[in-house]
Amino acid sequence: MTLAAAAAHRSTARGATPFNRRRARKAAFRRAALWGGGGVVAALMLAVLGFLFTGAVLALMGCVLALRSLHHPGGVPILVYHSVSPQAEWLPWAKNTSIRPEVLRCHLRALKAGGWTVISTLDLIHARQTGAALPRRAVVLQFDDAYLDNYLFAAPILREFNAPAMIFASSDFIAPGEDLRDAARSGPPEGWAGYMNAAELRALDADPLFDIEAHGTNHARIPVGETAGDTVAEGDWKRHAPLSWANETGDKSTWYLAKSPPEGLTAGSVLPRHDSALAGHWWRDGTCETEAEFATRVGTMLAEAHSRLGAILGRAPRVMAWPFDRCTNVSIAAAKEAGFDAVTGGAGENRTDEDPTILSRAHVQDYAFGAGPLWLEGLATWARAHSAAGHWHWHVVTVLAARARKRKFGATGYGRAS
Repeated sequence: MTLAAAAAHRSTARGATPFNRRRARKAAFRRAALWGGGGVVAALMLAVLGFLFTGAVLALMGCVLALRSLHHPGGVPILVYHSVSPQAEWLPWAKNTSIRPEVLRCHLRALKAGGWTVISTLDLIHARQTGAALPRRAVVLQFDDAYLDNYLFAAPILREFNAPAMIFASSDFIAPGEDLRDAARSGPPEGWAGYMNAAELRALDADPLFDIEAHGTNHARIPVGETAGDTVAEGDWKRHAPLSWANETGDKSTWYLAKSPPEGLTAGSVLPRHDSALAGHWWRDGTCETEAEFATRVGTMLAEAHSRLGAILGRAPRVMAWPFDRCTNVSIAAAKEAGFDAVTGGAGENRTDEDPTILSRAHVQDYAFGAGPLWLEGLATWARAHSAAGHWHWHVVTVLAARARKRKFGATGYGRAS
């Protein structure tokens, strides 16, 4: 199935596919509750009547059927990372999108111990298109935003484990310069901040373990209505910086060094309702852009992302990762027109009966349980991978981890899927 064909039956901006993991998982848990609860109730009733053995058998059968209803193997998890740094305070959404290098190493150890084989994104796409066999426990790694710390810290760790990964770069955020930097000479910590330059992107792309692909152009968020949203707090404008990027042209790789906020992000400013620039219809001067205007703008942005990254890499980009994992039917069709073979934004599990050009992803965070030893980080990643592969009983662990993390850090803004 082509991207254009996939666009014809997408029904939501989030990225509906024929198999929607959230709906399927909820239905499975309802069935599990019915089987398990029914077995227990029947066992108790029989126990009252004196049929203890029969009641025990029914309870056991209910539990077995409950577990079977949560077992749907066949998915291939795509685990998504962003920053990998010992100190990522320069990122206003670091709590949501940065992990420590030792945590990445812990994740890879946990996956290896669990029998997972890390495969490349391109191998996954090829296997889904051709029906080629994959390892029984295949997992894919991706990194959004092409931060410099991916080159300094993530890449060496991935090489230790011979783990391939795809890294997505936004063309407006490619740093100037052609020097290859290293952690010792660059840091700490100011030298670890920022984004990769063209030479570093080319160096990783030349390594057989890595592929550099597209993440759009300006990574912006735009107003999509006049409904009021958050209010900018004193000293907190950088967390909302994506709302200014659509109105800025040129290099944005040093945005975090600005000393004062741009117009509209000063303290006390009321922010509009907003969405990704590649998914939302821009609300400007009291009107919303038409579908035709949206299609033209998005098509231009995606064509530019494809051509600019292609000029740097010396080859055509193949995969487009949507900023904030937000897209629409129109933007998917535009991605195909621009020359991309596959896009992210799916809500499935990368199964063989899903559209192979739509990639579904699961985002990974540090301090998965809010705090605790490294083995908890490994457990959370183990659970995340198993749940995304269709072993949905592990979803209970991911929910508990998410709730513990939220209690520790609270809501962390809209930088989750950057």
